Amino acid sequence: MQAPVVDIQNVKKVYGKKGANQSHALRGVSFAIREGEFVGIMGPSGSGKTTLLNVISTLDKATEGVIKIAGSDITQMKQGELSDFRSQKLGFIFQDFNLIENLTIYENIALPLSLQGVASRHIGPKVQKVAETLGIESILQKYPSEVSGGQKQRSAAARALVHEPAIILGDEPTGALDSKNAVSLLEAMTNLNEEHGVSIMMVTHDAFSASYCQRILFIQDGELYKEIKRTASREAFYKEILDVLADLGTHKS
Repeated sequence: MQAPVVDIQNVKKVYGKKGANQSHALRGVSFAIREGEFVGIMGPSGSGKTTLLNVISTLDKATEGVIKIAGSDITQMKQGELSDFRSQKLGFIFQDFNLIENLTIYENIALPLSLQGVASRHIGPKVQKVAETLGIESILQKYPSEVSGGQKQRSAAARALVHEPAIILGDEPTGALDSKNAVSLLEAMTNLNEEHGVSIMMVTHDAFSASYCQRILFIQDGELYKEIKRTASREAFYKEILDVLADLGTHKS
């Protein structure tokens, strides 16, 4: 059986020094994401979902446990190695796009390849291919200020995808979009996942966005509370998500 693209084993994250007021953000979380899965992470504010995203994305370091991405244990890497690993193996889609305003959409998408030192003759075809996949080839020469919010987010998704990362990590990617553009992005992400086999992990508080995932992990007080999989229609899954969120709201640990 193929190794998981993300393998989390007993990950803990503690803030503060021993003996002082310590905060346990993650309390022994374990799960795996297989290649080609679209997984959502949900939980109340302060549940640990953002901390989990940060330790997986190498932006923070786990206190304890093992985090393997594409077979490499990132908990054993030094800072320089982490930086290289992040730029080569991870793709990010943020809520606020994080596009550079004085670069064209083409230049924004090309940035990860440029930073890796990819020859310019190879960059063009890669940018063109990912732009066509996400339906934004007509805006490549425009600047972020000249395109809509939905087009900005698709451009950010193209930038996340252009270097063919092991997994794309979404941090509330629909949070700054209106409902029409949110649906457009979610459908694009579903297409990337289903038609192109892209592995995606998305942190979201929004049940509608989460209903596009194949599987959802709910976190409560730094621990896995529940896991559900989509087995029927997206509408049925949406209702199931709402039920779990209602349970989480009344569940006292």
